[in-house]
Amino acid sequence: MTTVSPPHVGAPVAYLRCYPRDPWEMAAHRNALTAYAQGIGLSRPVVCLDNGVSSREERPALEQLLAHVLAGAVRIVLIPGLWVFSLDPERARAIADRFITAGAEIIDLPGRWHEHEGRRVARW
Repeated sequence: MTTVSPPHVGAPVAYLRCYPRDPWEMAAHRNALTAYAQGIGLSRPVVCLDNGVSSREERPALEQLLAHVLAGAVRIVLIPGLWVFSLDPERARAIADRFITAGAEIIDLPGRWHEHEGRRVARW
């Protein structure tokens, strides 16, 4: 697990959570978030990962990330979707609202598919 530390102050942070544990640490999601961040002019994001952690359990990386947002060290949080916070839509929205209230901008990865020249193609 990579966590936010003082050298990364100001860098965008990608938050990921996977249950059950993913031995590849969500490589496809990491790559998609990195490509998207760089595509919109952000630097490569630092990744915070709660690997093997259910959304019903304590999520140490999520809580550490929120603490860094509250401290002003992180302003941009990239996520693949609200589901990363919780599988319960209301709970996921409430967690996103906590980050926004604390001063973070939440950037949600656009859908995987889009139309290009009349056909459906993968975005990432």
